[in-house]
Amino acid sequence: MANIGTLIEFIEQYGTEAACFGSLIEHRWPDGFQCPACGERRTYIVETRLLLECAHCGRQTSVTAGTIFHKTRTSLQKWFLAIYLIAATKKATSASELCRQLDIAYQTAWTMRRKIVQAMTRRPGELMLCGMVELDESLIGGPEGGKHGRETESKTLVAVAVDHTMKGGCRQAHMQVIQDASAISLTAAAVAAISPGSAVLTDGWQGYKGLPDQGYDHKPMVLSCPQDASKLLPWVHITISNFKRWILDVFHGVSPKHIQAYLDEFCYRLNRRWQREDLFRRVLNRCLRFTTPVTYAQLIAS
Repeated sequence: MANIGTLIEFIEQYGTEAACFGSLIEHRWPDGFQCPACGERRTYIVETRLLLECAHCGRQTSVTAGTIFHKTRTSLQKWFLAIYLIAATKKATSASELCRQLDIAYQTAWTMRRKIVQAMTRRPGELMLCGMVELDESLIGGPEGGKHGRETESKTLVAVAVDHTMKGGCRQAHMQVIQDASAISLTAAAVAAISPGSAVLTDGWQGYKGLPDQGYDHKPMVLSCPQDASKLLPWVHITISNFKRWILDVFHGVSPKHIQAYLDEFCYRLNRRWQREDLFRRVLNRCLRFTTPVTYAQLIAS
């Protein structure tokens, strides 16, 4: 499948429902479809029902079953365009904008968007950070009277980890909602995102004291004042600041209940920023092969 860089290229390749259907088959079975009942490779295509029918035994196999498109009543063209707008555009697309662009109900647009974003969630062990890694916590949320820093009761606490390029720039980042700033929570966040043996730069907070026990070369830095954190851990603060600005620009704020989904989407796009023309193919592949079906009720509950 060719990379999709522009909207014109997208339309040329996926301008019909049949083209989208053929792409689903290509992604789900890159080595060719084989009937799960008899092993036959010859099939008849039933496009109206998104099925493949075995030419030997007649068994019908749904192309969308077990994917985020499972039991969808929305056309594949609209699904593909939604994936393109979310994955390939520089700032992503909100549910409200999908609603307008695809001419669908807001609930449908929101559900489609959340299902696609769920496919962008980092899988365990995927793209682990390594080398020199900055690790810190940050709070997401509005002002909270009488509370400061880690004393917050209503804001969302997020562990932010960023590793360096050879020249000291930002290579990749992972962000994870944590329950508190305890050693248990922060160590678990580090283990989920950072490869053992990495040098981990943190401030002097006691919650990081468990890092050496997990095989990290912990390099704590005691700050003379909180403002020094942005100088000693620059990429962590740039990353979380960019995330907050992105949320305000595109979504005008999000619910704490769904914040992890937006963190995952932001990091997915950031970590693949040099592969923008290939993001549509990558996200579609994840939607079809690595993401299980989820309902609207499950999405609003998570």
